[in-house]
Amino acid sequence: MPDDTLGVVHAYHEAWIHHDFEQAAGLLSPALQVEVPINDYPTKESFVHALTAFGGQVTRVELLSELSAGDEAMQLYDMEVEGLGPMRIVEHFTIADGKIARLRQIHDTAALRTTAA
Repeated sequence: MPDDTLGVVHAYHEAWIHHDFEQAAGLLSPALQVEVPINDYPTKESFVHALTAFGGQVTRVELLSELSAGDEAMQLYDMEVEGLGPMRIVEHFTIADGKIARLRQIHDTAALRTTAA
């Protein structure tokens, strides 16, 4: 288990992009707070369920940048999703006690809104 901020975030990213959702879930705090443009995840379990369902549709991820300072880190990446196409994502993480305590994600929701309609 990584103990530095960027190490935790990078391990989480590598786990979910390789569809190891159990490993990814293990890096999330039980008190996880999630802020995303679409949907609401009031519990770690609800987010892990969504991560598993959505992450299973991801076919390619290219990490463009990652950086950290103190207990915060950010990643910028492009991904391809079955049925949606390409998406650019920015995630901001806050780490507490070696786990991801808060995850904020920004992405263009146009593809998601089009699919939902």
